[in-house]
Amino acid sequence: MDNKTYLEESARTASAQFHDDKITPAMIEVALTRAIETGNMIDAIKKGLYYGKSLPEHHETLEYEAGETDLNPRAVDPDIFHAALGLYTEATEMLEAIFLTMKGAHFDKVNMAEELGDSEWYAAMMYRALEETPENVKQVNIDKLRHRYPDKFTSMNAISRDLGKEREILEDGHS
Repeated sequence: MDNKTYLEESARTASAQFHDDKITPAMIEVALTRAIETGNMIDAIKKGLYYGKSLPEHHETLEYEAGETDLNPRAVDPDIFHAALGLYTEATEMLEAIFLTMKGAHFDKVNMAEELGDSEWYAAMMYRALEETPENVKQVNIDKLRHRYPDKFTSMNAISRDLGKEREILEDGHS
């Protein structure tokens, strides 16, 4: 799928609703603060695992907080893990910029585009590791969303999804 069509399809299935009667600014602030803190810890882990960088002092507790575990980070392809960590950290940087704007700072569109470019780089790493193409992944995603939203976005369709049918669409598109 070409980028122009994908952008058009994203507009068709995007929510134009904003329910700030259900979610308060205080709730958003708490959630974003926690997400940004966690994202910064994930970034430190990514840099330690993949760049050999030592943990910053304020993240030293990560070394002993977890205790014993049966987690095996090598059970996943290292490129898949690196790409997922990278996407998470780039999303964190985007959320941090948005959070600062909500607190009164100027929205930096250039920085946001730069973070989006970094996200695309990590997505490319994931495509390679999965032996997929961006075009195919986009097409399958649109097929899934066309099933979910036959005409346009609705809250009802967003909440009441046919996960079985969506999985079938995804499997057919990636076989």
